[in-house]
Amino acid sequence: MTVGEMLRMMRDPLGAPFFPPALQVLLVVTWVFHIFFVTVALGTSVLALYAYTLRKGDPFWLGVGRLSARLTPNALGLGIVTGIAPLLFVQTIYDPLWYAANTLSGFWSVSFIFVVMGGYSLAYVFYLKGSKDGRLIFTAALSLVLLFFAGWVMHVLHSVSIRPEHWLRWYMPDGTIDTRGVTFHAYNIPRLVFLLPLQSALSLAVVVMFAGWYLRKRGDDVAFLDRLAELGRKLALVVSPIYGATGLVWALTEGVEFGVVALIAVPVVVLGAVLTAYFAMLKQPAAKAPLSLVLWLVSLLVVAVVREGIRVASMARFGYSIAEYPYRIDWGSILVFGVTTVVGVMVILYLILVLYQANASKEGQVSARVERLGRIATGMLGAWFGFFFLLGAYSYFVLR
Repeated sequence: MTVGEMLRMMRDPLGAPFFPPALQVLLVVTWVFHIFFVTVALGTSVLALYAYTLRKGDPFWLGVGRLSARLTPNALGLGIVTGIAPLLFVQTIYDPLWYAANTLSGFWSVSFIFVVMGGYSLAYVFYLKGSKDGRLIFTAALSLVLLFFAGWVMHVLHSVSIRPEHWLRWYMPDGTIDTRGVTFHAYNIPRLVFLLPLQSALSLAVVVMFAGWYLRKRGDDVAFLDRLAELGRKLALVVSPIYGATGLVWALTEGVEFGVVALIAVPVVVLGAVLTAYFAMLKQPAAKAPLSLVLWLVSLLVVAVVREGIRVASMARFGYSIAEYPYRIDWGSILVFGVTTVVGVMVILYLILVLYQANASKEGQVSARVERLGRIATGMLGAWFGFFFLLGAYSYFVLR
């Protein structure tokens, strides 16, 4: 049996519930928001540690540390929520890859949720109990370690998933089945550095600049905000060329392995050059912060396309293509997915608007329209929970 035949046999026999390439596009787009919030959380966590340890006693850095400590759990919460969507699409159209990788690294894939829970809880503890003066700084440090380790686990799972030619050897080393799932079978350090530490630094830089623009709305110290935004610009200016160079190393390692050197090298090197030029010419980082944020999200979209291109190229080596994944339009699944998406977007939109408006004034006021949106979103969520409960009860008591 060839690897391509194996992959086709491992697909869901019912097929996908919708046109697979459309789900592939949604996978790429939703990953952008997920990786943005995740890297913001990692970046603010590092900045808080730096402010409370190496710059302790400086009033400016105390303000930076408090802001960072507050942003970390918020960004991480959004990163977790927005991570559900790309995971759903991966499980739907890349099920042979995803479930094989989770089987081969089963211990770590199961541990992942507990690692994230620990990292989030510690970040929240530090924000509530230690951000005022830097007490309990060890909780922030441990949170960062756990969150980065969670990123490492996801990196390994993805790396394992796009190397199906090694699955059998990894499952039966020396002819003996290994069901422990504790081995990190595949990874690429340049890719990891590019996607996590460097993108975290750039996401941090953009968010810091955005804070310098946004916090003016509530009358915060303009001098502090200008210095904060300039700090973000300088960080981005230093990291951007390193970002492009590391992407080139990624292309010369993993790109060579899958025969996609140009696919990786050209976009990421151009990204590094464009970002470097942009931040070098940026004169008013606070005033131009919304533009900087848009530019960075577009950059992440480019990276998402490159990342997906590598997966497609890897599967193409075995004659396997998502375009050939069988599908049958399942209107029931589509309806459930569509309504769930609407409810989820309403709830997330409400949370984002509350965060935005509450911090845009010293009084922490939220407009009546947003409060009304919150009541509607909460009602929709309750109704949706009720629907699933009734559907489960009907299935259990009537259809069994």
